[in-house]
Amino acid sequence: MNVFARLFADSKPLVHVLVCVFAISSWVDINGMWVELPIFVTHLPEKWTLPSYITILGQIANIGPIIFSILAYLLAKKAATSTSSSSSAAPTASKLTLDKVTSYAIMLVGVTATLLLAFLWQRTHWLLGAERSVALLALSFFLSIMDCTSSVAYVAFMSALKPAYLPSFFVGEGLSGLLPALMALGQGAGDVVCKNGSSTQEKNESGIIVNVTTYFEYPMYLPPRFSVQLFFFLLSGMIAISFVAFCLLNNLRYCKDEFVSHSVYDLSISVHSEKRRNKSGEPVGIINPACSVKSVMGGDDAGRTNDADERGGCPEGGQFSGIRDTRSSSYGSYGSLDRADGCAGGGEEEPVVAEDEEMSVCTVLLLLGQVIVINFLITSFLLSIQTYSSLPYGISIYNLVVTLTNIANPVACLISMFLAIKSLLAIASLTVLGAACGAYIIVAAAMSPDPPLVGHSSGGAVAVVVWVGASFFLTYAKVSVAGVLRGVGRHALIWYGAATQLGALIGAVTGFVLVNEVKLFKDAPWC
Repeated sequence: MNVFARLFADSKPLVHVLVCVFAISSWVDINGMWVELPIFVTHLPEKWTLPSYITILGQIANIGPIIFSILAYLLAKKAATSTSSSSSAAPTASKLTLDKVTSYAIMLVGVTATLLLAFLWQRTHWLLGAERSVALLALSFFLSIMDCTSSVAYVAFMSALKPAYLPSFFVGEGLSGLLPALMALGQGAGDVVCKNGSSTQEKNESGIIVNVTTYFEYPMYLPPRFSVQLFFFLLSGMIAISFVAFCLLNNLRYCKDEFVSHSVYDLSISVHSEKRRNKSGEPVGIINPACSVKSVMGGDDAGRTNDADERGGCPEGGQFSGIRDTRSSSYGSYGSLDRADGCAGGGEEEPVVAEDEEMSVCTVLLLLGQVIVINFLITSFLLSIQTYSSLPYGISIYNLVVTLTNIANPVACLISMFLAIKSLLAIASLTVLGAACGAYIIVAAAMSPDPPLVGHSSGGAVAVVVWVGASFFLTYAKVSVAGVLRGVGRHALIWYGAATQLGALIGAVTGFVLVNEVKLFKDAPWC
């Protein structure tokens, strides 16, 4: 009970739920398409080349985050030179900003595209000399653009909420993979049984015709328990619920005081913080050549503006001299909300800076490098070789790996809510453990169809443990990095989102080349 009391001391349970539900929309549609591939490949003309098409389209879709980042930079530049009044920069949860507008668009496109997929997924057209699944590929491209952009737009929105809600966001992001997997499990998508077969051939041996019968096993996909159309209807419903949760987060009075940052979108400095400068005249909160990053919580850190903030100075006749508000987030490991307000009697303003949140640019770059490695492994590359590393141990082991890795992700996020890690050494240790598990997986895939301990009862168990370990450790490290960068500031979270996409891009391209072009990995028989 003490853990729960500490967690919700400065946050609200319903807001945690809304954030979690909102985050489900991040990748639920594309994850849904991937778990339906066993059905797609048996009905569509591309067969097993379809995943490679979806992968390439997914990488082209990274144009979405690039466009978002360019717009964000232009808006930040405009905000830094703006002469808007202090009142226009006051925190408000309902004001539309780039991250909010983009998030709304992501969910609306997701709902529309998944509804269209329910009716058009099996439609084909003659294109470039062959029958192709034009509708499915086109819609998957639009969904990929939206989901890739969510990696930067959603975390930009989350940076305006109290740090306590960041783990809930990652729980929802984990559920965006788990829920479609559980749906596919209930649907029976990809269920394979091994059937006994035989073939008889006539061979001529010294003028004598001999019938030779060969016995073998072959895989056969079982028909799904419910249709692909219903599956996409359910996905569309999930995204619609996320849309409702996002609307409530931005407009419900209960949620509005959970915002701690201004709604003006920027990467380095807001209009409000422009008015709060340090003694040298430099704006607070910019990464400067001296390798120093400071977190700026302009206004009232709890999301409520006071009279002094509205006027841009001290209360008339009042004097704040070094009074330190020791309120802190219950999720203190993910960035303190402490502040030091100082105003001289003449109305001179002092910078509002969380002085304990200084971090060198070199350290930030090291953390972002870990994010790239983590997403290279767990988001794309390891998934591209999953069958090679686990299928040789049997279909049941392969299905167990797929299911349990999808469960390990949200479990790691849930644990991080109660056991937050801020130590850079601990985060690095988690990354190393996850990378070690990933290295074993890569070695096992490279040795396919004869990976370590194949044919032994312990081989499958080791494969499952290593896959679950990789998913758990790398996810835990990823969430912990996000929490640390949340304490640095919004611009750091934007770079975090960009690093996740960069890692996923490198991993997907590497996996595609090694699997399809170099053909480094060899298939193991299903039966």
